[in-house]
Amino acid sequence: MKRAVLVIITSLGICLSMYSQGLTNGQKGIITSEISEFFEEHMKAGENLDRNGLSGRVNDTLKAGFIDNGILLNSFDEVMRGFNEGIQGVKSLKYNISNKKITVLADNAALLTASGNTSLALEDGRTFTSGFAWTFVYSKVNDSWKVIHTHMSTPR
Repeated sequence: MKRAVLVIITSLGICLSMYSQGLTNGQKGIITSEISEFFEEHMKAGENLDRNGLSGRVNDTLKAGFIDNGILLNSFDEVMRGFNEGIQGVKSLKYNISNKKITVLADNAALLTASGNTSLALEDGRTFTSGFAWTFVYSKVNDSWKVIHTHMSTPR
């Protein structure tokens, strides 16, 4: 299953990267800036535990699926059910991005990879820190960037 998903994502990246060759560096720079800003807003929504802010940035019409620590979730609704369960008792959440790379695939597609750590404080006073590695696939839908697929993992 993991290999099949990796092959699909790699194939998508290779196919779409051929189209980006027609973009100028200026166009790629604008798209990179747009994706970077979108990603920052997405992270703020996550830190604020803002369900609407998170779901409003996703377009699940292609049903590309979402991967969370090796588990394929077939819909964004499944992702949000896990999010809603996971934030029970959470007082605060902070993302610390240590690495981020944006690859423009086409004028309407981009890939962002990021890693770092998450600091989580619970209402009972406990705190946790863990690492993460993420991949986001973006598509421009009706002139707005949307997440169409994610792959999230917690490195060991």
